[in-house]
Amino acid sequence: MTSQQALLVLLPFIAAFGLTRRRRLTAVIGMGMFSLTLSAVYLLLHAPDVAITEVAIGAALVTFIYVLAIRKTGRLVIVGDEAPGLLEREGDRITGLEQEILAGFARHLGLDLVVHFLPREEVEEALLRGEADIAAGGIVHVDAEDRLLKTQGHLPTGLFQLTGEDAAEPKQAQETEWIYFSDVLEAVRAQEKGVYTLDLARFIAVSRLGLSGYAVERLSSSFSYIFLLPPDREELHQRLSAHLDHLRQSGELGEMIRRYFS
Repeated sequence: MTSQQALLVLLPFIAAFGLTRRRRLTAVIGMGMFSLTLSAVYLLLHAPDVAITEVAIGAALVTFIYVLAIRKTGRLVIVGDEAPGLLEREGDRITGLEQEILAGFARHLGLDLVVHFLPREEVEEALLRGEADIAAGGIVHVDAEDRLLKTQGHLPTGLFQLTGEDAAEPKQAQETEWIYFSDVLEAVRAQEKGVYTLDLARFIAVSRLGLSGYAVERLSSSFSYIFLLPPDREELHQRLSAHLDHLRQSGELGEMIRRYFS
């Protein structure tokens, strides 16, 4: 078999590879390889001018344009504060139940997962400004704005209020409900005054520091963790809800919960 024939046989397989990839970047790379192979065929057919045009436009220019186009559309952007066991940093990695749920959802959509950490008070504004697709990180349904889309709860939780009235005099008294969770940890470690309303995952992490200087009250009611989406992303909300339903019905969600919270 000549080189020309081998390349002609290879072309349909490269095209099929590019057209069947779920991740958009991989698909673009596949189509770029198709253009390069096609240009080699033109060269073997003694059409160097056509080969050069195919390389310059099909392999280089078009691929570059596609890569620029998918820099945003090829990502699923998540915003949230750190929540132990749900969404947290471990060195260079991001782990937790919600990270695993959303990473699987991103793969299902053929997108790359990107996570940005923000204080809780900035999370919903980031959604409303269109800077993110989903808010996560231990969001309790009662705290979310009504204008945002909410998923059904994926994990029950509780709310605990810590009041440091008898704590040592702080450098600066402050309400700490909406600052970074890491800052809450530092404030409790320093026994600063303040009122801290924490969900169960964060309360467990804080309680390891010792809460002798705080009055602890568990708020009575049923609470659960949810995901939030912008009000104009109804299709994405439906797809995420369907993904969560599938995880529940298949038992995968229960396995994930046991893996992080058993």
